This record gives sequence, C-alpha cells and structure tokens, in this order.
Amino acid sequence: MINRIENNQDPDMVRIEYMPGNTCNHKCHYCFPGSNEGDQGWPDVDIVKQNLSHLLTHYENNGKPKSNLYIVGGEPTLWKGLEELCQYLKSKHNIIIEMSTNGTRKLNWWKNNAKNFDHVEVSVHREFANLDHLITVCDTLYDLGIFVNADVLIDPDDFEQSVANLEYLKTHCKNKWPIIAKIVHFNGRHRYTDTQLTYFENVIKQYPTQEWFDTTNKKPLRNIKIHSDDNIITVNNDNYLIANNLNKFQGWTCNLGVDFIKIFPDGRITGNCQQKLFGNLHDDNFTQTYSPVIEPLICNRQLCVCSEETVIAKHA
Repeated sequence: MINRIENNQDPDMVRIEYMPGNTCNHKCHYCFPGSNEGDQGWPDVDIVKQNLSHLLTHYENNGKPKSNLYIVGGEPTLWKGLEELCQYLKSKHNIIIEMSTNGTRKLNWWKNNAKNFDHVEVSVHREFANLDHLITVCDTLYDLGIFVNADVLIDPDDFEQSVANLEYLKTHCKNKWPIIAKIVHFNGRHRYTDTQLTYFENVIKQYPTQEWFDTTNKKPLRNIKIHSDDNIITVNNDNYLIANNLNKFQGWTCNLGVDFIKIFPDGRITGNCQQKLFGNLHDDNFTQTYSPVIEPLICNRQLCVCSEETVIAKHA
C-alpha cells in the first residue's frame, strides 16, 4: 500500500491553476463538468490583476518567491483580458506563465501574443482538431523560442483515430516539439482496456532536441516518487496514479494550498477536487482580507480525480 507521494516541483514555487472562464469553442464529450458550458462570464481584468498580484505577494512573503501560473479554460485565448494580465504579472513577479489551449486562434494571434507565455500546451481533441493548423501553430511557437508541446487526448471511444492523429502530428511537423499522449478519465476513472493501457507506459511520443529543450524550458519535467512500505517507484507520467487506481487519499496530509491551488471562474480558491482553501479572487476587499496561514491540509475526498492533484506532495 502506498503511503507517500513526492515530486520535483521547486519548493520555492507555488503553482496556480487559473480558469478565468468556461467559454470554449469546443464541446468535447469527455471534458470536465463546468469547463465548457459558457455560463461564467469573463472576469474584470483590473480586479484579477490587483488580487492575483496580492495573492502572489502573500506567497512570496511566506517562503514561495517564485510562481507558476497555469491558465486553463474553457478556451483562455478567447478572453480579451489575457494579454493585459500576463504582461502585468510578468512586470511585478518572478513568474512562469503557462497556458493550456486548443490552439484554434488564427496564426497572427499567436505571433502577436507568444511573448506573453513561457510554455504553451496545445491540446488535440479528436472530435474538433484541425491538425494542419495546430502543426503550424506549434511550429511557429517553436521558431519564436516558446516552449510548446502537443497534448493529444486519447479518446477511449475512438482509440485508434486518436492514436492516428498523434502519428499525423509526428510525421507532418517541421520541428520536433514534444508530443504527449494524455489519458482521458471520467470522474477519476479511465475506460481503457488492459491492451490500450500499455500505450501509456511511455506517454512522451516525440522528444525535442536537447539543445532546444535546454534553451526554452523553464521548469523540469515532472518526476514523481511513489512510496510504499517496501518500495519506491519513480515515474514521469502524471496519469500513472489514476491509470493504476492509486488515487485514493482520503485522510492523507496534502500540500494542496501550499504547492498548488486552483482558481475557478467564479473566483473560488480551492483545489480541482473542490476542497475549500481560502477566499474569492473576485472580492473587492480581497487585498484587505486575504492573509491565510499557508499550511498542508487533510484530504476529505474519497477519490482524487485530477491528475495534476494526484501528484501534489502528500503522505498518509
């Protein structure tokens, strides 16, 4: 039985997953509930700038001088305030800005906005992806010196076509950016056969050159140590714990709120698991009232359904 999860996240860094809205131009059938309904309007960028900067300063004053802002959706590139927020935070904080996007904005948008991001994850969805456009976007970001990778969602309802799409990216790209096979799960559980699961034993399906990686990458590849009573397994696969049904941490002490937080479109600051942390980013008096103690919490969820949170440092 496992009893501890460790990772190689910089102990001086807090990772913040920010979802500014849930408007998306895709409607993937496996999308997380609440991620593409379009019922949450985009936030006031001035309030977000003020309050998110205050939050980062609070972490900086409590042993986390560096931050990694991971912007997700919905489709975040549809928010008109995105460029202004990124430029403001980069001017005020020691921050890495990362974004998950479906890459559908026109090429000129990417050329004009690439400088705002350190790392762009382009998600590839079988139902909607224009593969040739996504290849052009990834090749362009690569040429502009931005770390870019393609996350290919492997749909269990059409496994073969999803794999074929991944192979198309590999054989038609001009540059060798990372291509990663991503597990799709439903409420924390997958629907793959044992044979299909072998495809995920090595999720990185295309590696970049070492020179490009060293030049553009600003954070290490994720490395996870899974401790049990008599063994330690080391993996670099965020999907591993869910794929192997090892994502039950109720009662464990977890660094949610210390190393990682999630901010939802309505401003709630929680985990993806919805376990409450502290405050609301959209409150007008946030800068006067937000000053919580930064400390681990006890997990109160029966199942950890987000691969990002399964790998947060925790112990039984």
